[in-house]
Amino acid sequence: MPVRADRDLPLKWFFEAVPHAALDEALLMSGDDRFYRLYDAFHDDAYRRTSPGTLCRRFGISLQDLHDLWRRHNLSLGMIRMANHLPDIMGDLAEDSFSRYKVCLRCDGMRAVTDGAAERNCPACKGVGAVRVPGDLHARRLLFEIIGLIGP
Repeated sequence: MPVRADRDLPLKWFFEAVPHAALDEALLMSGDDRFYRLYDAFHDDAYRRTSPGTLCRRFGISLQDLHDLWRRHNLSLGMIRMANHLPDIMGDLAEDSFSRYKVCLRCDGMRAVTDGAAERNCPACKGVGAVRVPGDLHARRLLFEIIGLIGP
């Protein structure tokens, strides 16, 4: 019997670490008959004295199967949360792609430079005091890929 107890220890850790309600949700959303049977057994009084490890063996569920189920379930939840932020992130990406104007570095926005004693229009900004800076090249490329104008 000690061999069985040692074999069940990792399963015991799994069931202690994973919240029961969330595991129920993962089992029900799995699309796998083995996990449906495990869910039913967890909620059947006839199995209330049966360890989760024993139930898993009975239904052909390994620790790796449980890990995969839990990982896929949480990955799906995370993807939903990430997708909720996509409109804002894509808006930021579009803004990063825009060209903008910034203070001319040659004349410090003063619109003129001094050559010796003479003052003349700044040749870099042509006397405007600002220069156009293209949007972030990586952001532009990513934006164009996303909307399908260019390939990856």
